[in-house]
Amino acid sequence: MQGHNEYEYNYQKHDDFYCYPNSDVLINKFDIRDKDALYTAERQITALKIAQLETMPTKGVFDLKHIRNIHKFIFGDIYDWAGQIRKGDFLIKGDSIFCRAMYIESMAADIHAKLKTDNFLRGLEKSDFISKLAYYMGEINALHPFREGNGRTQRLYFKNLCDKAGYDLEFNKTQKAVLVKADIAAFNRDYTALIEILNNIVSKK
Repeated sequence: MQGHNEYEYNYQKHDDFYCYPNSDVLINKFDIRDKDALYTAERQITALKIAQLETMPTKGVFDLKHIRNIHKFIFGDIYDWAGQIRKGDFLIKGDSIFCRAMYIESMAADIHAKLKTDNFLRGLEKSDFISKLAYYMGEINALHPFREGNGRTQRLYFKNLCDKAGYDLEFNKTQKAVLVKADIAAFNRDYTALIEILNNIVSKK
């Protein structure tokens, strides 16, 4: 089924304690052991949660705790570990190797400190705003603090950040596959494609 790449992270086998034994299905509160069924249930539940947060965003100061609270709200009905920093070592997806779990909190603190110094991107003209936004999207993506659900959590985080800075960010104006490709490039410090996308989906309020 299309979309299963949401789960297809590469963990070392002894680290993937998030899945049922001899399976790549994430342990869940419904004890669903079929990947297709879990994917369907998760998408239905999280779509409702995301819709709620789009009208009533989670409050916070755009730090790691804020990101964790968003994740917990979206996935708390499905996974016991919702809102918790992933365990284990590296998390790998495709050619992207995300932050080692032991460094997530310290790296997140550094990102938040820099974002605070940048006044949470407030008071910027669109071109400067988009350049900085692309940078922080790459940095937060590199953290990938959760075993699953990072993309959905990050998109809400950045929509809220943009809103507070006086901009609208409309992800529905771009194709997910195109955005993912640009995110991967930004992860590797090439922001060209992401900036081009953001120019089309970001508008001043």
